Amino acid sequence: MKNKVLNNEMDNQKVYKVLLLTCDGLKSDQLCDSINRLKNDDSVISSDSEIEVLTKCDDDAEIDVFVGIGGDSAKEARCRAQEAKKPALLCDIGCSQKESYDPATVPYTWGLFNKNNKRMEKAFLEHYNLSFVYAANENLLDYVAPQVFHLLEEFSYHSKYNTDFGYKKQAEFIHEFTQFYLDKMKQLVKAKGFVRDDIKGDFYHIIYRYRPDDADKPFESIDGRVYDFIIEYHRGKPSEGIYYGVKGEVKSGDLEKQCEQFRREWPNIFMKDKNELQEIYKNSSGKDIFWGYNFQLELTEILNNTFPWKNYLKCYKPTDNIWEQRYWLFWVTLNDDEDIIDVAARAVKLMAKTFERCIIKKEEYKAPEDKKNESKKNPQLQKTAFTKEPFGELIEKLNHHLKKLNNHLIDNDKNLIEILKDEGLIEKDERYECCFICTGNNIASFAGYLKKIIAEKYTISVPWELVERVILPYTRNPSKGTFKSELKNEETRKRK
Repeated sequence: MKNKVLNNEMDNQKVYKVLLLTCDGLKSDQLCDSINRLKNDDSVISSDSEIEVLTKCDDDAEIDVFVGIGGDSAKEARCRAQEAKKPALLCDIGCSQKESYDPATVPYTWGLFNKNNKRMEKAFLEHYNLSFVYAANENLLDYVAPQVFHLLEEFSYHSKYNTDFGYKKQAEFIHEFTQFYLDKMKQLVKAKGFVRDDIKGDFYHIIYRYRPDDADKPFESIDGRVYDFIIEYHRGKPSEGIYYGVKGEVKSGDLEKQCEQFRREWPNIFMKDKNELQEIYKNSSGKDIFWGYNFQLELTEILNNTFPWKNYLKCYKPTDNIWEQRYWLFWVTLNDDEDIIDVAARAVKLMAKTFERCIIKKEEYKAPEDKKNESKKNPQLQKTAFTKEPFGELIEKLNHHLKKLNNHLIDNDKNLIEILKDEGLIEKDERYECCFICTGNNIASFAGYLKKIIAEKYTISVPWELVERVILPYTRNPSKGTFKSELKNEETRKRK
């Protein structure tokens, strides 16, 4: 009877096998011990499961997860895993577009890369869409073991032992739907100034931080609070999508007081109207109500002007926790039809730029005049303004006509922007990525001079739509037809 009970227990025991291929000295018994220590009764890989780590196996069908570390070992693991259609963790593998791969195995293949191997990671992400990074001075085993354990949880358990239809389908749905967002997130490996910097031990959050000066330091630190400008995705929650914003972390000081300071820096303006905010802050100059006054209104104006199809006052999401001493001042969802580089990465850079000016340097906010001729935004027209793209388009358009007229290159001549600057009519607005602002308040005079330059020099009509995406009126509010309409009104008055 005792032997029968023992046999039943053996039959019910879950057994997993990992094949370790390495040329970098990681021993199978070390990996086996580390993985087994991660077993717990809150996981589908419970304490009564058996996990074996092998270094040789003739039947790949028996293997649940392949692990390849470095050079040829990683390549062999990848090939064997693809053929067996099993999950694989590949460490510092050098992929190229010429290498064959099976698209069906893409979701099952994860890469683990030294932070210094950005080139390798970028090549890997040409094929696969999920990578993790580790610091060169840390123990590789501390990263490999949790990754392998989660591969077993995510793939092997559901394929071998899960009999709960609903739970199994939930895992399949999450895995299927998360691929869209992983495809977008992997583009950030090419984004200038961004570094992949996940929280150690957090398997699900994929985090890219904007750190243009020092990849190993937060963007800014103030009195025990550190700040990072982040694009993030929780790969277990595709319904949340990709989001970006400002995240603070308390490193020292009283947690309650530091949390309150975060809230003062970014008071809750969720779903408020800008006119309402301006009335609240009227005549305060940000000194006697909220420290965050300058930052909020200044940033909102800049983002709305840069992305004309959006109203960021309706996009900011407030935080509802300060989990593990981390606090989102605010975050914004990246819409599924928006480009992660053109929108999310660009917005984060503008947030960092505005934060540095308003919170660190504490420059005063200049309240704009009331907007005139504000037209209804077209949600379908997702063209950024006051960025390098419209500036390049404008110069290219005018240069094209000048080249055609004079049959010589424009390099030795001045472009429109240089002429306007020399005349003292515009100056660079450093708040934006690429923006110029009128120095005078007479819109009609400026528009008339602009038309005169273009008509004489370029012999074409003024491309007002492009001009309005490069030059701001004196009021700091986008023209939206004001340049052209004021000029037309002035010309009508003169004819009378």
